[in-house]
Amino acid sequence: MAQMKLDANLFIDGHWVEGKAGSQPNIDPGTGEPVGVVALADTSQVQAALDAAHRAFPLWSALTGQSRGAVLKKASSLLIDRMHEIADGLLLESGKTRADAIGELRRTIETLAWNGEEASRICGKVHQGVVAGSIRLSVPTALGVVVAITPWNFPAVLIGRKLGAALAAGCTVVLKASEFTPYTARAIVQTLVDAGVPNGVINLIFGHPVAVSSQLMASSLVKAVSFTGSTSVGKQLAALAAPNLIRPIFELGGHAPVIVWKDADVENVVQVTAPAKFGSAGQSCVAPTRYIAHHSVHDALVDALVTKAKTYKLGHGTEDRTTLGPVAHGGRVVSFLQLIEDAVAKGAVINTGGKTLERPGYYVEPTVLSSVSRDSEILAEEPFGPVATVQSVEDIDEAIELANAAEYSFAAYVFTDSIHVRDELVRRLNASNIGVNQTAPSLPDVALGGLGNSGYGYEGGTEGVLAYMHLRLISQTHG
Repeated sequence: MAQMKLDANLFIDGHWVEGKAGSQPNIDPGTGEPVGVVALADTSQVQAALDAAHRAFPLWSALTGQSRGAVLKKASSLLIDRMHEIADGLLLESGKTRADAIGELRRTIETLAWNGEEASRICGKVHQGVVAGSIRLSVPTALGVVVAITPWNFPAVLIGRKLGAALAAGCTVVLKASEFTPYTARAIVQTLVDAGVPNGVINLIFGHPVAVSSQLMASSLVKAVSFTGSTSVGKQLAALAAPNLIRPIFELGGHAPVIVWKDADVENVVQVTAPAKFGSAGQSCVAPTRYIAHHSVHDALVDALVTKAKTYKLGHGTEDRTTLGPVAHGGRVVSFLQLIEDAVAKGAVINTGGKTLERPGYYVEPTVLSSVSRDSEILAEEPFGPVATVQSVEDIDEAIELANAAEYSFAAYVFTDSIHVRDELVRRLNASNIGVNQTAPSLPDVALGGLGNSGYGYEGGTEGVLAYMHLRLISQTHG
């Protein structure tokens, strides 16, 4: 693959423009070297993006759902043609393997297509009136300008998810994408523009996260904010959104437990969960992280995880046979090593991995830890890397206690052939997305939202589109 130039400017009111606040390098995490530059917006450009979205809203929201959906479906089709080119850039700036990059873009294609279909299915309800000859109508109406803030770990599909739903609903968008993956954002936005999105409907900005977010949330033009990222940042955004009563749709942190019961097929557990555990270097909020095993299968599970971890070939996404790439940036390496060091200091055993690679870039070995103390930071803090912990339990009560101990309530996984054990665990697990004898991917056709510190609001499904709409109640009587 020839070296790509992964530059990204701002996109405001239908035009690509340079950033008035300068630029910063776009770094390939597999080498630590720049592969492009990303433009940074100043306050006037952030305001220009808001103003453009505000001006474009009346026209876009007045279109029929079929018309808006046709644009999204065309963008999905165009993305099929551009998939391999965009994947080349995605793997360079994110550190993904080629398989992970292609897989993410396929999900993005599916997401845009599904929301394109859903745009024509948006409907309200007719209710009986409370007096003779009257009826009541529940009418979905687009909210207005939406701010979408996306992270670097899945830059294509998360942009597709937020833009797809908001545009289907009739909203216009200011997209604040990650400066770590700007090319992917640029490519997805350009695809939507080429599909026929009018000027001002989508605006793309980059900049200092705190400054830009604060300015966006201070605007009375903004009616909703969709954010995927850490719980700590989500809480800050919620506080910023409160004065203007901006509707929040937040998907925040996760620390998914995997309960492996005594009747589970341990080899199958590892084969099923490993792609989610180690895919994209474990940098996913639904990644399995805390394996909680019945004592009778604990040792076999540790051995199976170690065997699987050792099969991964760590390297750059452009290298032959690479199956596990680097983490996103140097800060992730520091955090990873600190968590491992703390766990070991408190008695954990490193069964495999636990080190970095002696080569340029941000590489950490796939790691398995056992005998992890309950007060270890790695059990409380989302590791966001290719590391799995394994703990042994005696009964269901202890398994539930450990699974629910983390502050996050997003994904959880259960492996058992017992109907009783399954029902008991599912009933008592504090999680919003539970996989039983399988993983639980987030797909475009069904709503998914976090609980507690893992967020609120829904993405996906009809509910994900209605999140960007207000249900107006109209009561009327014949004159």
